[in-house]
Formats: sequence, C-alpha cells, structure tokens
Amino acid sequence: MGSREQSVSRGLRCARLRPLVVFVSFVLGACGHSASQPTPAAVVPSPSPSPATPRVVIFSVDGLRPDALLQAGAPVIMGLAARGAYTWQAQTIMPSTTLPSHASMLSGFLPSAHGITWDDYRPQNGAIAVPTVFTAARAAGLRTVLVAGKEKFRQLDVPGMVQRFDLCAGDDQEVATRAVGEALAGFDLMFVHLPQTDVTGHAQGWMSSAYLDAVADADHAVGRVLAALPEGTTVIVTADHGGHDWNHGTTQAADMRIPWVVAGPRVAVRTLTTRVVTTDTAATAAWVLGLSLPGGATGRPVLEAFEPPAVTGARAGVAVRANP
Repeated sequence: MGSREQSVSRGLRCARLRPLVVFVSFVLGACGHSASQPTPAAVVPSPSPSPATPRVVIFSVDGLRPDALLQAGAPVIMGLAARGAYTWQAQTIMPSTTLPSHASMLSGFLPSAHGITWDDYRPQNGAIAVPTVFTAARAAGLRTVLVAGKEKFRQLDVPGMVQRFDLCAGDDQEVATRAVGEALAGFDLMFVHLPQTDVTGHAQGWMSSAYLDAVADADHAVGRVLAALPEGTTVIVTADHGGHDWNHGTTQAADMRIPWVVAGPRVAVRTLTTRVVTTDTAATAAWVLGLSLPGGATGRPVLEAFEPPAVTGARAGVAVRANP
C-alpha cells in the first residue's frame, strides 16, 4: 500500500474538514456533549427520527490511540462523539494486533474461541471458524459490505457472508473512495478499515508528527464516507489497538486502550461509564439491526449508549445480553 506525503500541516487539514462536520450533523441527528479529556466540541442539539430501516457502518481506524484524536485535530470523529455516546477507555483483546482484534471486533468472540492469534494472512488456516455479525446479517437477508486496506482481512472472508468484499491496496483516501461507492450502491451493514494510521505508526512512531498527520487524514476519510451515508445511519468508530514507540501487541495501556464512539438514531448524548471491549462492537451493531450473535459470543450490546427503551434484537429470535 502507498504512503502519504505529510507536507500539509494538520491545521490546514482541520480547517478543510469543518464543512464535513456540519454536514454529518445533518446526516446523523442529535448532538451536544460535555465530558472528560479528550473533550469534544459542543454542538447544538437537533432531534432526529429513528429510521424505518436501520443501517450500521463500523469504522476501524487501525492503530488509533484515543489521546491522538485531540492532538491531531480530528473534527469529524470528535463531532460524532459530541453528539453521541463515547468512551476513550475501551479495551482491545490480547494479542493487541490487527487480525486477532478485528476477528473479535466483527464476531464478538475472544481469540480463545475464534482461534485467530496470528497477524498475517495464512490461507492454509482457512477462514475464521466462528460466525460473525455478517453471518447474522446475511441470515436475515441484509446486504453486507466490507472495505479494508490490508490483505490479512481475507482471513475473515467466509464465503457468502459478505456480499461486497473489497480489499484496497491504497491509502485511507482510496479506501474512503471505495466505501463511498458502496454507500451509494446501498447496504445494511458496512465495515470500513482505514490502515494508514497503523502503517505510519510503525514507520515513524506512535504520537509522532507524521502519525498525528495520519490520524487527521483518517478523520478526513471518515468524513467523506459519512457525507455519502443515508440519513439515520448508525455509525460506530473504533480501533483494533493503539501503539507505543514503533510497535504494539503488548498489554501496555497504550496498546490496549482504544476509542469507541457511536452516533445515530436513539443514541444518547453521554460519556459511557460501561466497560466497553472490542467484542461489544459486533454485538452492538447486531442489536441496532435487530439481530443477535450466537449464544457463545462474549460481546454484549452497549445499551447505555442508547435512549430507553433498550430492547434486545428481534430478527434472530435469540436474546442478546446487555452490557451492564
């Protein structure tokens, strides 16, 4: 995949992105927030009706540390947090690496259950061995899309579960361009993986100037996709892991701590007190779609993020456990 020039300052990037934040406020509805560091900018509340047909987009910004959002100047993601529910204390799994974490994020299972502990594409090992949120969505007849920036995601491609499986060898902006096309073509559940923050962390160091520029660029990419989404889409923004120095994969807080933001219909405006784990992403997406994960999954929907009444998924017929 190609690397990006870092010649444009983060300040200019942020200025260029302000119109996107305004547009996204229209797309996703209710706003306004006050919370602990990093603190999103306050916005004016505006009610938004629940959509007749729920849709969910999950963004994973590879290697994104929560403390980088404030330093980078990420108005799109911070704007979502300002009018939604969020925590900067969510946790990934061990090993805190890309493929195992995304397997947990999209299935709701820990590595001890899904079996993926390596971090490169190994076709001889076969696809992920447990159902994912895409499995539940396809069983319900929903349209599923995955756009990712690393070949290792092939390990998660169970035949028939993702109708549009698009691996992109480009940077975050190329991934965003493809995701915009998929959004306009129609979807019920879409996952978008942005790789460049992690790539830059390995090359230049986490929290380096180049890394923060990559965070700002990922924020821009998220904004471009949001601008193409149907009104009333529920959006989750998170990461697979953080990082320190030039690497990750340990139990250090810098590696394990990830952001978790949700915005959309019926999402409450609050800082989450619930302990959120990356496995909860699949469960929450399933719950919004009226679906359930299998009984063996450890992920739970983060119901604190939603206005009452919070009820379990209806389509799959199996109750989803709430995250207390």
